[in-house]
Amino acid sequence: MHAWPRTAAGRRAAAVDRWRRRGALVIVACLATALAQTLPDDAPLPAAAEAAMARGSEAAVTGLADPTPPHPDHPVWRLVLEAGREAVEIVDHAVTQRYLARAYALTGWSVRALRAFDELVAAGHPLDVADERLVPDLASSTLYARVAAEQAFARYQAGDAEGAERTFARWAALDPEATEPLRWLGRLAGERGDPEAALPYWERLVALAPDDESAAFSLREAQREVAVGPAAAAAFRDGIQAYELGDLEGAFQAFAAAHGANPEYVDAAVWAGRSALELERPETALRYWTLVSEARPDDGGAAYFRRVAQDQVTYGVAAGRAFYDGLAAYDGGALDAALDAFEAAVAANDAFTQAWVWVARTRQETGRYEAAVRAWDRVIALDPDDDRARYFASLARQQQGVRPEAGAAFAAAVAAYEMADLALARDLFENVVAIDPDSATAWGWLGRVAFGERRYDDAAFAYGRAAELDPSDDDLAFFAAESAALAREALAAEEPDATLDPEEVRDEAPDEASDEAPEDDPDTLP
Repeated sequence: MHAWPRTAAGRRAAAVDRWRRRGALVIVACLATALAQTLPDDAPLPAAAEAAMARGSEAAVTGLADPTPPHPDHPVWRLVLEAGREAVEIVDHAVTQRYLARAYALTGWSVRALRAFDELVAAGHPLDVADERLVPDLASSTLYARVAAEQAFARYQAGDAEGAERTFARWAALDPEATEPLRWLGRLAGERGDPEAALPYWERLVALAPDDESAAFSLREAQREVAVGPAAAAAFRDGIQAYELGDLEGAFQAFAAAHGANPEYVDAAVWAGRSALELERPETALRYWTLVSEARPDDGGAAYFRRVAQDQVTYGVAAGRAFYDGLAAYDGGALDAALDAFEAAVAANDAFTQAWVWVARTRQETGRYEAAVRAWDRVIALDPDDDRARYFASLARQQQGVRPEAGAAFAAAVAAYEMADLALARDLFENVVAIDPDSATAWGWLGRVAFGERRYDDAAFAYGRAAELDPSDDDLAFFAAESAALAREALAAEEPDATLDPEEVRDEAPDEASDEAPEDDPDTLP
């Protein structure tokens, strides 16, 4: 530090000296500028510039070791900036300009860093090069991304969405593989109500990051907005959010608004119908599911929920809901839970014919044959023309004669018999009597199959066993005797009658064939 001169002459001499030094600096700066204008990109830099950059690099190492965040006013980082400016003053070259841009970025002076990097790129110099003089572990593209994000977000927070978008757009142009500017560009385009402009950004982002669920969601949203319009898409989005929060009423209102904004928006009708069902408003749900079914005639799900809504309208919410809970349990193989639900449905509405059908069917499949008969009788009372119910009621009555564990095999055997597949029916009924050897019903059916196949001995045995087990059934005893008689007749027909004289048979033969020509008589043949 120099002492301030006490006399006026001394002060004048000091002033002159300062002007001389400043003049010298101006001359050096002019010479450096002239040198930069003629210095090729691949020519060695002046030693003074290299020395300044080396000094700044050493200071940066010290600054990075300091836990205090980098800042332009930090003493160490101020030295880094001064070294960069000095290098540029010595020679205005791509290397020194890059060095200064990196210094600005490292100290968090994002505005100047962005301007310096942009000028480098505009002059034809790429962001990343092998010769990085300042903190070489950090690429210039990384530093650019850092300051671009800071500057763009600052603009966005200040309400300058256009300025933020310009910054993100420059960033995306300089680094086509960067995902963050694409995310922001898509978001900003969406916020200004331009989904068509947002769509290519989201498409590019999903292509770069296929596992990014947020990007995939935003892409779907942009596609939806393009397809159905921003108003309908926004209302639908509100509906999904409300539904996920458990606000069914808010969800329904939002989905209804989405469909109102665009009546061709079928997905909005789907969710309106779904939320209306959950709100126990079947009439409203039926209206929406009908719209969906008409728009998508091949949509099995829409047809299903339309039936759900219709049954709830017809039989009541409680009965309809219990019935479809039963169907879901039945499809999942939980027959007892299904039966409980079906019985709850008919308890809620005794006129629910289809629910009674499933009560009867499930009871029958779980071996509750007597209860199944009562259910089938209720189905017949509700629908006297239901021949199917009559058939299964008859089958259930017969199944009461076998153990529950043999009931399924018994039903399959009866079905085979009615299809005239007697061989299969025989095998199945033999399986039934193996499971339940004391079933008169099973033995009677086994006798019927054998009788149909003209195996009268087997029929007599099966019918006889059935009659022993159920002496009160006169039909079993009758068919046992009838089968035995037919078995004897068949046996007699297979054996010659030993009481007849062969000569008598031969003598009577001409009389029985008196109008035959002589040449047809076997006795006249050679």
